Amino acid sequence: MQKFLICLVLLLSSFSKVNACGYSPYGEDVRYCLFHPQLFHYNNYSAFNYNANLFGFDYDYSSEIAEANILDWYNYTQKKVSIYAIQEFNYKLKGTDIHANSDNEFIRYLYADKKTAAIAYLKMAKECEVVNSLNVEDPWERNQLDVNANRKTFLNKLIRITNEQKNEYFKRKYAFLAIRLAYYAADFETIENLFVSNYNNNKKDYLYYWSLFFYSFAKDDKSYLVDAATLLVNCPEKSYASYYFHHENFKIQDALPFAKTKADLANLYAYASVQRLDRNLDYLKKINENQPHSKILSFLLLREINKLEDWIYTPYYTNYNPSTDFWGSNTTTQTLRLRSEKDRLYAKEVLQFLKSVDLNKTENPILWKAAKIQLEFMSRDFNSCLQSIAQFEKTVAREELVFEQTQIIKALVITAKQEFGKAIVRPEIQSIILKNKSNSRFLFALGRELEFKGNIPDGMALMASLGSISSDVEWQGNRSLTSGNLDEFYTYFDYLDFVYSANDLQKITNRLKKPMKNDFELEIYQTLIKDESRLLDLLGTKYIREDKLNQALTVFKSMDKKYWEDNYNPWELGNYGEYYAFDQNPFYTFKKTKEFIKPREQFNVNKLTITEHLVKYLKIANNPKTKNRDYYYFIIANCYHNMSQYGHSWMLRRFQSYTYWGYGTNEYMNESYIDEYEYRVNKKALQYYELAYQNAKTNKFKALCLRMMDYAEHQTYSSSKRVQDAYPQYANELSGCENLEAFFKARR
Repeated sequence: MQKFLICLVLLLSSFSKVNACGYSPYGEDVRYCLFHPQLFHYNNYSAFNYNANLFGFDYDYSSEIAEANILDWYNYTQKKVSIYAIQEFNYKLKGTDIHANSDNEFIRYLYADKKTAAIAYLKMAKECEVVNSLNVEDPWERNQLDVNANRKTFLNKLIRITNEQKNEYFKRKYAFLAIRLAYYAADFETIENLFVSNYNNNKKDYLYYWSLFFYSFAKDDKSYLVDAATLLVNCPEKSYASYYFHHENFKIQDALPFAKTKADLANLYAYASVQRLDRNLDYLKKINENQPHSKILSFLLLREINKLEDWIYTPYYTNYNPSTDFWGSNTTTQTLRLRSEKDRLYAKEVLQFLKSVDLNKTENPILWKAAKIQLEFMSRDFNSCLQSIAQFEKTVAREELVFEQTQIIKALVITAKQEFGKAIVRPEIQSIILKNKSNSRFLFALGRELEFKGNIPDGMALMASLGSISSDVEWQGNRSLTSGNLDEFYTYFDYLDFVYSANDLQKITNRLKKPMKNDFELEIYQTLIKDESRLLDLLGTKYIREDKLNQALTVFKSMDKKYWEDNYNPWELGNYGEYYAFDQNPFYTFKKTKEFIKPREQFNVNKLTITEHLVKYLKIANNPKTKNRDYYYFIIANCYHNMSQYGHSWMLRRFQSYTYWGYGTNEYMNESYIDEYEYRVNKKALQYYELAYQNAKTNKFKALCLRMMDYAEHQTYSSSKRVQDAYPQYANELSGCENLEAFFKARR
């Protein structure tokens, strides 16, 4: 089984990578959950918590509660022996360790108190363990006949001891040992006889259920499905085993005819419920009709809430498909929103069901009341939600973890119900934020709610604060309702870089110039404050992308010159690496091309100085009175070429030199960075080489301008169709780089 699970995980992981042509988070990495099942202590059913791993089931069953067998012995000793000592004996010690001088506290107690019947039973139980484990290391089962013979002999001995046992307590224990051994011996007739004679009464303790588990395999009709459901609901130690062994053959329509009681019906619908990853309200109603006070009903309601969170919150907040949609294709923001809205309607249906139930008569009223709050938020019934929270606050102690859970929803509701363009972080939720500042998914959701309401600065402040904690949030960003999911993000800076316009980012930098009013604002803005220079750098870069050079220059000039020295010269790279260094002048040099233009100006190269000179040169070139317009247009074109993906100064436009899209159709280019088309196609360089050509005075320089136009457009190094057509006499000389200098000097 373990090997199968590993293979399945690897398969899913591999598919994800193939499907996305690279890294793409999926499953639990993206699943949104604010209503944590751990708050409600349904450890018995934890194997069936809703999650994205392995189609929604947690195969690592664990419980904080000791096994029923251990508790039974604990009570047998009148709680005079520690649970740990009993567990140690049960799980670690052998039959040879049962003696009066044992180091184990449990065994010493039995001998001291002369519990001879218990000692005899435990010795037999340890012998059973040996017999049951015979030949486990022989995969070829070469000695199977001998093993079966040994088991049969021992089984007959156990049956005799069981029948002779007068003490009812130990009689039932021996009967279980015999039933289990009969199972390993494939003696199903004996299992049935032992079960009927020893457990077919009203005492439904753990021994009954453990024995029922093995008895279910002895049945020759589908009544075993009722047993499987009974075990899942009532027996923590066998709940997952009953699911694992029987779920492939479990069909509710096959099982229902064998139900004898309302409890059977409720259990069957509960079993069928954990099989489902889709909407399950119809089965919840069936369980409620038959067992309204059942524990499993409360758990399944919790599970349904977790489903709805995934279906609503995951696409709404992160722009990912719900986590169990492993093979979901790339969708648009618009389709994700529509999907989320449909599931909000389903949340209303679940809410209506919940309202029809007397919550005070449920197994766990606190859970049901908390679930009602969740559903009211999901269905956007904000006023009712706040009323429910107010009532909840009066009845549940503040120390309860579920209380804090409702406070998280309260903060989201108060934020989400505000008018667009007027949303703020209201004073009444500030303490909630500070108390939950390590809850990355809450902070991110709240940041997104503010963002959706037009409050970008506060929204980004909360999202940026995730960088100071161990964040498990990843999300996708879209610029328009019709664009595809274009990029994954797990830092706010990359998100701002990709999605927002310069005008939007300007709102954030303007906010940073204003004083912080209180300690709360200082707390949530600390990351943005620390990153202010980087944000201004990004702002100026965005203005360059939008071809607003004067605005970019204004921003760059407002920054401390030390920032440029610390981050952009080849010796001090600061936030960036060697890959990001400006090591060539974009006006006079080219990547992988011998220098052929003698610089007229020498200056340290960074975003400020390049932008400064580009603005200056454009002003000079565009002046009709300038004598050397061809020269200035030429070096301007050089700069724009070097600002593209083909140049050495791409850092003027990007904080990374690649994007996931843009290597095919112009459609994707237009949906990526706002200047993606220019960055990939080099139209600006072409434009200014054309102007240089129009203002050129000599044929040789005109030929060079044409050669550079082909170079910018097609990245051709050895030929130029434009030169071949207009100046064929120069085509051969301009096929390489060795004559470029001569043609440039021939400008006059």
